Amino acid sequence: MMIRIFITFIFLVCCVFAANPTDSERLSASFTTWKMVKESCGGNYSYKVIRSSFTGYQDETVVVVKANKVAERRFDVADAPRPGEPRMLKNKWVETEDGIGKHEGAAEPKTLDEMYSIAKQIVEAEIPANHVRSLALDKQGLLQHCFTRDTRIADGGPIKGITTIYLTLGKK
Repeated sequence: MMIRIFITFIFLVCCVFAANPTDSERLSASFTTWKMVKESCGGNYSYKVIRSSFTGYQDETVVVVKANKVAERRFDVADAPRPGEPRMLKNKWVETEDGIGKHEGAAEPKTLDEMYSIAKQIVEAEIPANHVRSLALDKQGLLQHCFTRDTRIADGGPIKGITTIYLTLGKK
């Protein structure tokens, strides 16, 4: 009888963990998916990072990756639109080749592999007191964001990690 209860307990524990994977398990499965997707697109993709404020300011950084190397980074800015007018992004600069990473104030030029490495460090680290960790995967199961944030700071306090990216896959 005790053995049957113990086996039932072990089964229930396994079911709970299978139904509620840890962030580390979710990230590992996502990275496995990414390796297959990266192969199918030949390491050609781009992603966008959008930042905005309550004043209406918005900027977008687009990072273009070819053959799994950052090939270009663009930075566009939009001021608050006038009532009834659409928001208009204006290009501030474009970096290519040796110039990539020279400008400040935009999202860092990283490959998705580098972002997965950063995310792995975040999900394996102890979460400091008063902080929360957030890991999100897109509908394909690929990394969308992974960061820690101090909950004592309201209104979008600084985060440590990977902010939300919008991934577009290229062709092989």
